[in-house]
Amino acid sequence: MLRRQRISGVISVVALAATACGGAAVPQDKLTTAEAAVRAAETAGAADNPQAALHLKYARDQIAEAQKLIEDDENEAAAALLSRAEVDAELALALARVESAKGEAREARQQIQELKSRLAGE
Repeated sequence: MLRRQRISGVISVVALAATACGGAAVPQDKLTTAEAAVRAAETAGAADNPQAALHLKYARDQIAEAQKLIEDDENEAAAALLSRAEVDAELALALARVESAKGEAREARQQIQELKSRLAGE
């Protein structure tokens, strides 16, 4: 009987210690997703657009801070920060795409004007 109580007590202490030492798992999937979002924004030219570049910087900074939090076993806080980083990277990507679309629209308008001028001259 005493042995059962002792084993039960040891199990309780081990379970409590395991819970206290880092309840949340390392948010590796969130880290991977945030880093992929940053790469997508970079590829789309976010660094060339001031607004997009700012959000890209936010995302990189948040990823770096989240990695420090993971090292400190603050996985829940890291996961939240990585979610923010992903959103900032996606915003940078969207801003870069908008700027690219505006450039393509300007180019198309210019081509239309050139065609109209040619047709008017004939």
